[in-house]
Formats: sequence, structure tokens, C-alpha cells
Amino acid sequence: MRKHLVHKRFLERRSFMLAGMQLTVSSALLGQLFYLQSFKRENYTTLAEDNRINMQLIVPERGLIIDRFGVRLAENKPNFQLVMERGLMKKRETLFAALRPLLEDPNYPLEEMLQKQIRRTPHSQNIILKDHLSWDEVSALEFHAPQLAGIHIETGTMRHYPLANKASHLLGYVGTPAQNEAQNNRLLKMPNMKIGKNGLEQMTEQRIQGTAGIRYMEINARGQYLKQVREEPSIKGEDIRCAISGELQAYAAERLGEESGSIVVMDILNGDVLCLCSMPSYDPNRFSLGITHNYWGELMGNKKNPLMNKAITGQYPPGSTFKMIVGLKAIEMGIIKPETTFYCPGHFYLGNHRFHCWKPEGHGHMDYREAISQSCDVYFYNVARKMGIEPIAAIAREFGLGQRYDLGLMSEKAGTIPSPEWKRAAYNQPWQAGDTINVSIGQGYVLATPLQLAVMAARLATGKRVTPRLLTDGQPYRDFDELSVSKEVLLLAQMGMIDVTSAPRGTARAAQIQKAGYEMAGKTGTAQVRRITIRGQDQARIPWEQRHHALFVAYAPYQHPRYAAAIVIEHGGGGSSTAAPIGRDILLRTQEIMEQAEGGRFPLIPPTPPATDGSAEG
Repeated sequence: MRKHLVHKRFLERRSFMLAGMQLTVSSALLGQLFYLQSFKRENYTTLAEDNRINMQLIVPERGLIIDRFGVRLAENKPNFQLVMERGLMKKRETLFAALRPLLEDPNYPLEEMLQKQIRRTPHSQNIILKDHLSWDEVSALEFHAPQLAGIHIETGTMRHYPLANKASHLLGYVGTPAQNEAQNNRLLKMPNMKIGKNGLEQMTEQRIQGTAGIRYMEINARGQYLKQVREEPSIKGEDIRCAISGELQAYAAERLGEESGSIVVMDILNGDVLCLCSMPSYDPNRFSLGITHNYWGELMGNKKNPLMNKAITGQYPPGSTFKMIVGLKAIEMGIIKPETTFYCPGHFYLGNHRFHCWKPEGHGHMDYREAISQSCDVYFYNVARKMGIEPIAAIAREFGLGQRYDLGLMSEKAGTIPSPEWKRAAYNQPWQAGDTINVSIGQGYVLATPLQLAVMAARLATGKRVTPRLLTDGQPYRDFDELSVSKEVLLLAQMGMIDVTSAPRGTARAAQIQKAGYEMAGKTGTAQVRRITIRGQDQARIPWEQRHHALFVAYAPYQHPRYAAAIVIEHGGGGSSTAAPIGRDILLRTQEIMEQAEGGRFPLIPPTPPATDGSAEG
């Protein structure tokens, strides 16, 4: 009996403990359920909704790039894309078999494109199998749409450049973001997302890209799309207005033709770059379609460097276009007077080293204005020997050489304005007197870009620190600071430049603008690319790469200076024969285009025109 009671109490205690454990577990479960229902309901509801709703980013339309008059330089065209839903991956072989007969190329690598896009496309997005469908392909696919469930056509956009290769270095092109660019940006991982890769496209990317939209799609358990729930539309990018004249840009490219070189034109009242042309070039529309290996090979193998923006990256000896500022600095310092003359017998001796003038028989006695007009080298050799390199370097920088202008385009170069310190750092050699002689005529170590030469011409025309810009805010004038050079001395340089195109012996007289009121003032330049061993050698008879560069800087009209230009023709032979005629045509066309657009000949507040005397004709 006693044993039975003990056993009974043991069972009761165990039952009580089990009941307590059950109560504790039940309470914990009920508490957790209450917590999830009361405090975590919104979180888990969202997760459940995410499993049912798929969010797709909508690539925004890029903004346009338009010229100063509103003409489109970069626009968007419809791009029909063949798209497959991700949930159909297991059925792709059957689908591909049905698709191939409907494509223009039955051998189009659908599987290869699929695998390529899978690696790039976010998991929530559809897969683009083929871009740039033709209208025949679109028609065939739409007709057979009932047999191609899960395959559909989407309309995107493709970048188009109406000027094609005439403005490619200026505008750039668009391409697929690199892996490092898209690393932490979901939008940039989209297969149909393009970003600017060069030129204005890259420079204005943040403004022109736009804002992505979101499309909410309901899906089933297999990941197949059922219907669109709602959509937040994308926002188109900002339209960009630049200072360029599309008409002038196209004309400049056509005028350069097969030459390798650059043309830069500026409005000197506000620094607007009206033309920034570099030839030869490439067609950015072919980049939009997907560049082929053959086309890329052609570009890379071209000795005239069609991928290089020569206007801001090309660095050339400025040659005789440099002479004006060398002489005016000497006059400003009182080292020489305007009427000071030097005799040119066709050569100049520094010690026992003989420096040649371009004219073997010499020019005779020359003053500053005559030396500019006839481009006498010996005159400037004498000036440089008296002045030294430091003042030359200082005036070159004041007139815009040796510095970047940060237009926003890639690879802009600063050129080189040499000095003793520069030569010591670059070559670990001391500066020699002969170095100064070479620099005085724009040879030796001095280098400049076509953009810098255009700035120099603008400053010579105005006496102000004109600076260039590509994007305009609509200001018709900008208040540039005055140069340190006096107006009287600057006028001497201007008169010399007028004589270049107007005086009987001016080096560019044959290229003068004949239209009254449109005449230009300029300066020719011929820059050696190698040491001359045979003087007077016919440039047409030597290899292209060994010919001189041809240069011309100018402004017009010289009565009321408004436009400045620089023309550089690589290995063009001579500034007078090659570059000056192009400069004449460019400045005349510039005035005609701007006059027609602005409805008048001259600005409301023209700069003071230079005075003339009897030695300058026209």
C-alpha cells in the first residue's frame, strides 16, 4: 500500500511538470504569434508582396544635345528589342527554334546572346535577346506572337547623331557601362542602359541621363509575368544646349576634307566655341549599333589618328603665328621701338651657328609691322637675342598658351611654353641661347593646341583675356579682364595681321576675303616637324609624315572684330598655301551664318576697330 502511494505521487509530480512544460511552450508560441501579428505584420506582408510583385527599372530617355540655334546634334531614335521573360529559361530551346525563321539572320546566336545578357542583367529583369530589330522582323514577330508566349517586343531608344563623323570628337558617343562603372548602380546594370563615353555625352552625363522609372509586374510561382500592376514613369534627361553652330561645324569638316587637322572658331565677345572640328574622324552612329572588330581595326590602323580630338589634344609648334606676341612684348618693354629695323640677308649667326630665314635671299630691312606681314624670321631672331626667354614665356601665357581651359572634354592638353626651369626638369640640361632663337619663331620646344591658338587670336583682336566655353548660359557678352599690353602696342600687332592678308607682300594676300566688310586679319605659320637638311625642298615630294605642319590664325571682320579662328593642317606643307585658304573660307562662312541667325551685321557693342594707314589695302 505504501509503495503504491509513493508511485502515485511520483506520477502526479511528473504529470505536473509535463503540463507546466506544455504551458510554457504554448505560451511562447502564442507570444511569438502575437509578436509577429502585431509588430512584424507590415514587414512580412511586404516580403510576401515582393514574392508576388516584381519591380522592373525603366531606363530613362537621354536628353538631347542641341546647338546654339536649337538644331539637334544628338537625338534618340526608336529601338525595337526582342525580349524574353526569365521564367522561360527551361523552354528556350523550343522558343529559339520558333524564333530563328522569323529573324533576318537565321543563324543569329540567340543562346550566346542569352548567356551574355544573363551575366549582366539583374535577376528581376527580362532578357534582351536582340537589339535593333528591323521593321520586317518586328512585323513577323508580331504576326506570330500567339505562338511565342513570353516573348515580346519592347520599344527602347537608340542614340543618333545627324552630323555623323562631322562632330564625333565634340559630341562623343554612348556605350555600355564598364563593370567598375556599374558596380553599385542597379540602373547601370540594365542591359539596354547606355552612358556617355566621350565628348559632350560624357561631360554632361549627370544632367542628360534622366531618372529611372519602375514597372510593378505580378508574377506566378514559376516566375512568369501575369500582368502589370502599376508604373512609375521614367523622367527624360535634361536637354543640353551648347555654343556650337551645327551648320558651321559641318562646313568645317567638309572643308577639311581628306586633310588631317583641326579648325577652331570662337565668338570673341563671350568666348563661345562655335566650331571645334577635328578630322579625320569616326561615325558615332556605328558605336550606337555596336562597333565591329573590322571597323575598330580600321580606326586604330589609320596613321591620321581618327580617334584623336586634335583640336584640344593635338600639340604643334605654332611656327610664325607666334611672332606677333614676341615682337609686341619687346616693344612693350622698350627693348625695341616700332620703327626699329633689322637687316635680313636670309640668315642669322649666333656664334658660329647659322639660323636660316624661310626666304633664302632675305627680306632686307624690316620693322615690326613689315616682319609680321612678310613673316621675316631674322627680325625675330634679333629681337629674341635682345629679350631672352623669360619675357617670351610670360607673354605667351598671357595670350593663352601653355594652359588648359577645362572645357570638360577628355584629354585636353596644356601645350608647352618652355623656360630654363622646364628644360632642366625635362631634360636635365641648361637653357641655351639657341633655344631662345628657335622659340622666337614658334619652333623648338614650344607647343600649342589649336584651341589655344584660337584663344591667342581672340586676345590679339580684343586686348582682353577671352576664355572659351562650350556650354552657353545665353550671355551675349562677358566682361573679360584687360591684358597688360597697351592698346597702342596691340594696335601694331593688329595692323601687322591686317597687312598679312591685305598688303602687297603679305604672306596670305592670295587668301584674303574679297567680300567688302567681311575682311580678316591673320597670320600664317609653317612648323617644321624635323630638321631641314635641304632648304626649299618641295613638300609634295617627301613622305607625308615628314612634311611641315601648316597653320593659320585670324579674326574677322577686322573693322569690327567678332570671330577668331585657328586652323592647323598636319603635314600640310605651308601655312600660306594650305591653311590660309581654309581660314578664309571658314571665317567668311562664320560671318554669313551668324549674320543670318542674329539678323544683323555687327553686335550692339562692337570692340573699337583698329585704325589703318596707307600700307594696308582694303
